[in-house]
Amino acid sequence: MASTLIHDRELFDCLRRHPGMRRLRGSFDFLLGHPVWWLSFKTGDGQKAFRGFLEASHEIWHDPRLRGQFAHQVFGAVKKRSRDLKPYVFRAPSNVAGWCMPLVHGERVIGYFGVSGIPKDTRAEVLSLLACHVELIVESCSKAEELKRLSATVRPRAIALSTVHTVHRIINSTLNLDELISRLAHLTAQVLRSNRCAIYLVEKPKTGVESLPGRPPKRPSALLCRAMVGYPRNRDKRERIAFGSAAEGRVAKTARTILRRKFLCLPLIDEDVIGVITVSIKKDGKEFTHFDQEILTTLAEEAVIAIKNAQLYEEQKKVTLGTIQSLAVILGTRVNNVVSPEAILRVALKVAEELHLGEEDTQALHYATLLKDTAKIGIPDEILRKPTKLTGEEYQLLRDHPIKGAKIVQSFESLQPVVPFILYSREKYDGSGYPKGLKGEGIPIGARILAVISAFEAIVMGRPYRDRASLEEALAELLKNAGTQFDPKVVEVFVRVVKREGSAKLFKETV
Repeated sequence: MASTLIHDRELFDCLRRHPGMRRLRGSFDFLLGHPVWWLSFKTGDGQKAFRGFLEASHEIWHDPRLRGQFAHQVFGAVKKRSRDLKPYVFRAPSNVAGWCMPLVHGERVIGYFGVSGIPKDTRAEVLSLLACHVELIVESCSKAEELKRLSATVRPRAIALSTVHTVHRIINSTLNLDELISRLAHLTAQVLRSNRCAIYLVEKPKTGVESLPGRPPKRPSALLCRAMVGYPRNRDKRERIAFGSAAEGRVAKTARTILRRKFLCLPLIDEDVIGVITVSIKKDGKEFTHFDQEILTTLAEEAVIAIKNAQLYEEQKKVTLGTIQSLAVILGTRVNNVVSPEAILRVALKVAEELHLGEEDTQALHYATLLKDTAKIGIPDEILRKPTKLTGEEYQLLRDHPIKGAKIVQSFESLQPVVPFILYSREKYDGSGYPKGLKGEGIPIGARILAVISAFEAIVMGRPYRDRASLEEALAELLKNAGTQFDPKVVEVFVRVVKREGSAKLFKETV
């Protein structure tokens, strides 16, 4: 049974292009007395349109007789028998006849095929054979168009399934929100074959009197652009769009998709709208379709999961960092350090950047730098501030503080990656350190960086029984011990970063 998915005009155009139509004339032209071969779409649009289709038949058979009064004669004959579904012979001038075959698809006439100027005594067997050939061509075109439309229907679903798999890979590859959204924007542009893609997230309202107890929470009122692909360089990458303003703002406010010829904008919905995603201007110049909308809907559903996971992760990071910073402040009141903690943290992160540490190692180093003296909470003030040299027992207490610090940090599940950085921060590059005697690359990279940072602070801070060193003296001491106590590559980068920072940024103004 013929599929109703196939449009009549698409099937007719397929017939016009089919090479079998040209071959018919070569096979039957002599048997039919060299008639005029013609093809037309259904006659519902009138004689003028019919004439246009017949003249277009010239592209198939290149017969100049298709023009002129010929169209008027054929149209009248076909119009009289427009309800016929079987081939028929009709009269033509000059003692000749015409033969017309309605092109039927299902129970619908989609057009007409015919020959005009055949002898009146043409044998019925010849015309019947010609009809069989035309039916085969119609059936071939019907199958081709049905397969083409089926492919067009299945393709977006196949892309959607592939998109789900790709988004899952992106979800598992990073929890950094900015990096995640950038990857999603590039993926969306690639999948939808669009020149441009932008992702906006709902801007969280600032806390204020609206969030006080007894008052309703302040509703979000704007979208903030978090990623753009394919836009001009001078376009503001962090533009802000008010709810209800522009297409993106209207989609955020109404949660309704906007589909235009060259623009598609979809809401990102969790329990409420959390943002919008837009694509515009297809690479092939075609219009966006409902199939594109279906693909983008599937992608958006997966993107929401990824974005919410990244946002939750960022919230957890903020809570963790807040706890760590509070603990660092407590430690700062017990240890009089002349180096600004903020400057040391800045140096540590720049060293990590220049050594190309991954995201997880960089974050762990961030936390470890703040928590490196955690275990000093358990060391009495009289030892920390002792004006004379420490006894063996007191020195051992200080020596054990990385192990105790690691145990304290280990109690926080979210800080597990920090533990080896603190635990092995007293290891030496030549293997003579403690607690495990690790050597070279066997020492975690974060611990190697932390060892240099801790030594630098100790040298410039001095002790009651030892004078403080200048910045130049401290750096010279680090370089002297590079390759034995410290990783030479870390020392090289650390020295370079510290020199760029300068003493004014490193040391507290009060000292």
